[in-house]
Amino acid sequence: MDLDFHGTAELYEDPREFLNLVDRCYRKEWVAYCKHPFRDSSGVINYLGRYTHRVAISNNRILNVQNSQVAFKWRDYSDGNKEKVMTLSAMEFIRRFLLHILPKGFMKIRHYGLLGNRNKTKKLTLCKRLTNTPIRQKEKLPTRQLIQKLIGHDISTCPVCGTLFQHVSLSPPLVS
Repeated sequence: MDLDFHGTAELYEDPREFLNLVDRCYRKEWVAYCKHPFRDSSGVINYLGRYTHRVAISNNRILNVQNSQVAFKWRDYSDGNKEKVMTLSAMEFIRRFLLHILPKGFMKIRHYGLLGNRNKTKKLTLCKRLTNTPIRQKEKLPTRQLIQKLIGHDISTCPVCGTLFQHVSLSPPLVS
């Protein structure tokens, strides 16, 4: 394999200069910082989730929504990292929020290696077996039961008065 050197690194095309650089690197004391590993896979998921599943603005930053105006906190990095308040029209706020939505066909997270689509199930099963991680079978629940499990109450009853709804449709209504 040949190395290509460009710009200010062109002098390392000369083998003597390159070996001189390697010698200087070996004489330097290198200190690598390694964080403590996560205790388990849930720690990894929580860590990554803070970055991969963020929304454009969190609810605690929105201070007020009134008279078609939205006031929210923001941090001005060019002014000493000061927290400031901005008020925008609701339409402008929504326009800016929508700028954070990816266009159709774009993927926020792409997987490769073990998590790539090709043979992912086989690879993950093997990894779990080799690391003695329990392999749980996927639970296939009907939509209504899944929602009940996630939110803690039956969506076919009113959470306030407990009245049973006559019909709960989980699909959007047809427009005629």
